[in-house]
Amino acid sequence: MRFAADLGRVPACRHWAVELARAEGASEHALRLVALLTTEAATNAVRHGPPGGEVRLELVRRGDRVRISVRDASPSLPVVKHVEPSSPGGRGVMLIDVLSGDWGVEQESGGTKTVWFEVPLAAEGPDLG
Repeated sequence: MRFAADLGRVPACRHWAVELARAEGASEHALRLVALLTTEAATNAVRHGPPGGEVRLELVRRGDRVRISVRDASPSLPVVKHVEPSSPGGRGVMLIDVLSGDWGVEQESGGTKTVWFEVPLAAEGPDLG
């Protein structure tokens, strides 16, 4: 999926990723993780990529996991921040780091990067509501 780097497009990205993960047989907890982490990764791509740019989102099954990849045109690498509880933001990469099965960054030619994370299809966790 390609979309204009606009925060208003993030909900559609989240919905797209959740529906693809659902089609792959993801558990309800895995779907919640896909929704949250896709939102964080897509939001970061929009906020930290160049204005007026494009973001690409991909979801593929890799064995017993789904891998979501978010590509933007910024060469800046994501950083896991440790922010104060009262801080209004800055937790996106930390959430991806803590909650995903695995994650990483691939730098590409032309100054682009892809941030990817994996979620186990059978992920289990507390019922968060």
